[in-house]
Amino acid sequence: MTETIEVMADDLLNNDGNVTRSSSRKVTFPTDESIVSGYMDPPDPWGKGYNCTTEELVCAYKAACDANGVQPHRHLLEQLQGIDLSVCNDRYEMLSCRNLRLDSRQVEALEEIFKRVQFKTLDFESSGLDEDSAIALFDMIEYYESCCKLNIAHNTRIGLRGWQMCSRMLKKTPCLQTIDLHGIPLSEQSIPALVRSLRIGSTLVTLHLEHSNITGRNLLILVTALRINESLRELLLADNKMTSSDGQHLASLLRNTPTLQMLDVRNNALQDTGCAYICEGLYEQQGGECGLAALVLWHNQISHEAMPAVSAALAVNRHLQTLNLGHNLIGSEGVHLLREGLLRNRTLLRLGLQWCRIACEGAVALAECLAESPQLLRLDLRDNQIRTAGLMALKLALSVNKSLTRLDLDKDIKKEPSMKDYAEQQGALLEAIGALLQRNRAQARDKELRQLDEQQRLMEREEETSSQDSLHRPRFVPPQPSPIATDDGDASNDDGAPSRPADLSVSTAEVSAPFACVTSPTDRVLGVEDIVVGFNAAAGANASLLLVAPAAAANSDGDAGASALATRQHPLSNDQFEIGSVGDADLSSLNTPESTAQLQDESADQPHQNESTTQLQDDSTAQLQDESIAQSHQDESIAQPHQDESIAQPLQDVSAAQPHQEELIDSAQVHS
Repeated sequence: MTETIEVMADDLLNNDGNVTRSSSRKVTFPTDESIVSGYMDPPDPWGKGYNCTTEELVCAYKAACDANGVQPHRHLLEQLQGIDLSVCNDRYEMLSCRNLRLDSRQVEALEEIFKRVQFKTLDFESSGLDEDSAIALFDMIEYYESCCKLNIAHNTRIGLRGWQMCSRMLKKTPCLQTIDLHGIPLSEQSIPALVRSLRIGSTLVTLHLEHSNITGRNLLILVTALRINESLRELLLADNKMTSSDGQHLASLLRNTPTLQMLDVRNNALQDTGCAYICEGLYEQQGGECGLAALVLWHNQISHEAMPAVSAALAVNRHLQTLNLGHNLIGSEGVHLLREGLLRNRTLLRLGLQWCRIACEGAVALAECLAESPQLLRLDLRDNQIRTAGLMALKLALSVNKSLTRLDLDKDIKKEPSMKDYAEQQGALLEAIGALLQRNRAQARDKELRQLDEQQRLMEREEETSSQDSLHRPRFVPPQPSPIATDDGDASNDDGAPSRPADLSVSTAEVSAPFACVTSPTDRVLGVEDIVVGFNAAAGANASLLLVAPAAAANSDGDAGASALATRQHPLSNDQFEIGSVGDADLSSLNTPESTAQLQDESADQPHQNESTTQLQDDSTAQLQDESIAQSHQDESIAQPHQDESIAQPLQDVSAAQPHQEELIDSAQVHS
């Protein structure tokens, strides 16, 4: 229904002084439902798909290069020829255009590739992208959903329009989870355009912004955009010349973005004050359900004065698993200050203290922590001044510790002028430490295998229980056909034995509640024992039982009596039966003594039919058990491969997740 508004003008005076009245005007507005008359779904370039061969892909790329007036790159042709489109229709691993120096025409030629093949990674690092070529690339990635990871590092000629298009691509490409922008200095004008897509609705998981001028106001803009982000898990901000004041913004990031799991700020100048700010943010995550799991503070000019704040955060934090403090002047004094937090923490798995000026006194303090730690897996103590006394303390701690599987120490011998045989002692201690670590690794493998065996036994018990339940679960088994009964209704063969049991049929009665209806063609009333086998198969979990049998008997003149059906209704939640009737008779007629006696007489007149019903129960039960046993064996044979896959999957997950965590300890020295 439309809305009509009448507009009446006031009386007006004309130039002669006469009063004139304007005519009424009507303005009509459509209803809200009719404002939008229709819509169209966005085009799906992969809706029909492209079924092409490798030769057709190469020819299409060459034709596109000819149309744009450029030469095809030999490196790209080699990669395209290695793609076998007949093997897999999923995303291919990578298409690398690194160091190829692409202009806008060469990027346009890549569309013939993107419309036929999707990739996991597109590498355009140092490819000379400018404003126009970057816009064309971002537009194609958005339209074709070409990759899950995009690397455009060290392309410094992208302008404001390019970053606006990049922001749109990030927002409208749900498959894109990782973007690498390291080595691209972002200005105060480009950073707002880029981070606009990182707010609500973003699907980005990993963001690389190393060496991108993310400091001061740019860092504040980034942190503000990430406050309402729920998808980002890894943020890498290394080599951005951060100062101690930037630690406040990072602390705000940790407080307001608890879903962030990894923060890498290596090779900055946060110093002790900035480190203390970050630890305050970690301290405030103690009560949340999620929080930061990995923190890299490598080479940030941190000294022992920041260790009390780190220790306080470790004492209460329940999420941090990896902490890298390497290449900071912590010293043995800082390790003593860190000791209390390490003893109280129960989640830290990896601790990096490479090149921290730690001597034997600090090694003794760490040995005390190892003796009490039930969960630490790796400790990195390379490039420190740990000699015989420190190695001896670590060896004694490892004799008690059962969790540490990797201890990184220098292999070279440290000189000790006060000892004559220091070289032999240090070598023997290093060998003993290696043997203890090997013992812990073997025990860890055995523990994992025991856990997998326990899971397998639990799954087998559950499978056995379900098989037993299916074996004892009653099922309805149709009776086998048999000779037709005689005219007098007596089902017997030549020797007088019953030859045909009463046929039971399952139907649904038209009543107010769901029923399982079992009928008999013979003129007798069926008891509950007649349909126990067929009840659960015919009725649902919330159904009732409706038992129907012909109640009419032939009179002496051969005329049929009243065609009333005796019924019994049995709700699943009640053990009592309600007796009623279905047909011409009233529902309450069967509750009278006369009707009850009539039913008993009819049942007594047909003993041989009761015997046939009993025979039917035995045959149905035996057939049901045979089918249940066969079905259980078939289920076990089908379920066995899936059990093997579920057993093997945890081993793959553990081995796949371990290298990513170890990189946070190992790769810090490479980037310094």
